[in-house]
Amino acid sequence: MVRGRVFAGVALAAACAFGIVGCSGKVQLSMAKHCDSVGGKWNQSDETCQVGSGAAKQAKQICQANGGIYLPGGMCEYEGTK
Repeated sequence: MVRGRVFAGVALAAACAFGIVGCSGKVQLSMAKHCDSVGGKWNQSDETCQVGSGAAKQAKQICQANGGIYLPGGMCEYEGTK
């Protein structure tokens, strides 16, 4: 029972800290994982994602359309907000 209270206290403190600080900094997401998550097929050699029978889309275009900055190698970087 004491262990549960300690865990709850730590979780509450972390939640309060994140609420005060906000989400700042940068986050990098893998475009391959993003493509897989929407049911697409990732092609690393030309860095494209093809969903269904539609035309393959360039990772750079997908990233920029979502407000990110494309990084070579298939990563998309997003700026955090306060």
